[in-house]
Amino acid sequence: MNIVLIGIMGCGKSTIGKLLAKKLHYDFIDADDYLVNKYQMSIPDMFAISEDYFRQKESECLKDFIEKKNTVFAMGGGVIKKEGNAELLKKMGTVFYLDRPIDHIVNDVDTSGRPLLKDGADKLYALFNERKALYESACDYHLINDEDANKMVEEISKKIP
Repeated sequence: MNIVLIGIMGCGKSTIGKLLAKKLHYDFIDADDYLVNKYQMSIPDMFAISEDYFRQKESECLKDFIEKKNTVFAMGGGVIKKEGNAELLKKMGTVFYLDRPIDHIVNDVDTSGRPLLKDGADKLYALFNERKALYESACDYHLINDEDANKMVEEISKKIP
């Protein structure tokens, strides 16, 4: 079984994913890191071509992930934007939407290296409003991440067989 973590940037996917993978003795894959390594191109460089180019490469990586087993995936925040990706995420494993309050994220998100936030962290509110319904419809479990990362790991652990 695989665990797929989705949510807006800064919601805790990577932090919680690493802790969860360690607890379960699973592999951990950060989808953005995988994408950069696979295509030998930074995310800002892919966005410089176009966001559509980046989203296409992101979707190609999802197809790589379907065959993996016993893995926790931390997905990019916009993966749910491309049609068909929600179905691919469900084929990968159980999908958890980590919904962290945006005010918490804005106070500590690092906007460097995040092309969609080049104009500042305030853009995060617009991205969240654009994506919230997509996250909710793509997930198997919607979890509010307003606690300690270890408590989130425990909550996710209780929901998996």
